[in-house]
Amino acid sequence: MTIYSNSETETAFTTKTGKNITFYNLEEKECPRCLKKFFPKHPRTVYCHSDECKKIGWTNQYKKNSATYNNNNKLPLKNCIICDKEFQPRSHANKGVCGNVDCRYQQRLQHNRNYKRRKGKASLQAHHIRQYGLTVEEYEQMEKYQDHRCKICGIHESKNSVDKNGRVKRLAIDHDHNTGQIRGLLCSACNIALGGFKDNIDSLKRAILYLDGSKNSKQYMPNTAIKKIHEKKIR
Repeated sequence: MTIYSNSETETAFTTKTGKNITFYNLEEKECPRCLKKFFPKHPRTVYCHSDECKKIGWTNQYKKNSATYNNNNKLPLKNCIICDKEFQPRSHANKGVCGNVDCRYQQRLQHNRNYKRRKGKASLQAHHIRQYGLTVEEYEQMEKYQDHRCKICGIHESKNSVDKNGRVKRLAIDHDHNTGQIRGLLCSACNIALGGFKDNIDSLKRAILYLDGSKNSKQYMPNTAIKKIHEKKIR
């Protein structure tokens, strides 16, 4: 900002955008922080904002915040989950690790190990299983009984579809929507297919007859169109 004076009572400022602003009767002031004399850039300017003045302001603000924290915002003491030492957490977001560098490093290593273990298969959500009246142990027993394969198509759970995070989904719990009886564990494709047919046995039987009877059908599609479809699939 450029400052220039036309007279003793008139002071004009040129801003960075080239706009001229004029003030009248501006005089030197004493900064209440560093007690230095300075010429204000605006009639309402209070501090000189020099480097020394800013340092004093930061120090005062730090002391003020520390006093408020120590007097009013103390959280209950915790024991560090790594070194088992008692410490004072500074926020509710603290997961139980003190400020020691080694403890923070061990926490990061543990997080990375857990992430790699979860990356291969979607985590087993206990609350999702409980809504079917099962426990995690019972679900794992069902997996073992089915040899970790879908009860309909027999595909292994490692070849099941993936979720939005790229992890393989666990076998879905299939149940009768009328009686609530659990029937088994299915892959995502079979579970969606049964849901699409709404568990209607007659519709499933007609679908089987439809597929079986349309293998050699040429009624609705000429051979040339069929050949084009196969060629596209091969490409």
